[in-house]
Amino acid sequence: MALATRIRILTIPPGEAPLSVRMAWVGLDLPLDPRRVGRQLAMAAGVLSSPRGWWQQIVGLVTGRYAVKTGYAVNALEAVNLLQAKDPVAAAWWREHCAHMLDGKRSFLFPTAGCEERP
Repeated sequence: MALATRIRILTIPPGEAPLSVRMAWVGLDLPLDPRRVGRQLAMAAGVLSSPRGWWQQIVGLVTGRYAVKTGYAVNALEAVNLLQAKDPVAAAWWREHCAHMLDGKRSFLFPTAGCEERP
């Protein structure tokens, strides 16, 4: 069986964004990051509270600021661009509060339990 290349968000993902912003993801089909297709086991931190600089990331690893989570990696910039068509207000929140995530290199991790794999 081939690995999924897309996911559909079925439930409100957990996270630090406001509830209305997280609700906007429900029903959206998103392409998986081609470098990380399929379910991933990853170290993850909150989009607002995550350490940003390399030194802060090292300290975060040592102090337990990251948690191991299972989910689907989606390019954050691409996801917010797709969200724009469904909910411009939610997309604007991401651009205003999490611009550091939208460089085209970072990913959002959506929990496996709240997603459906798509071909």
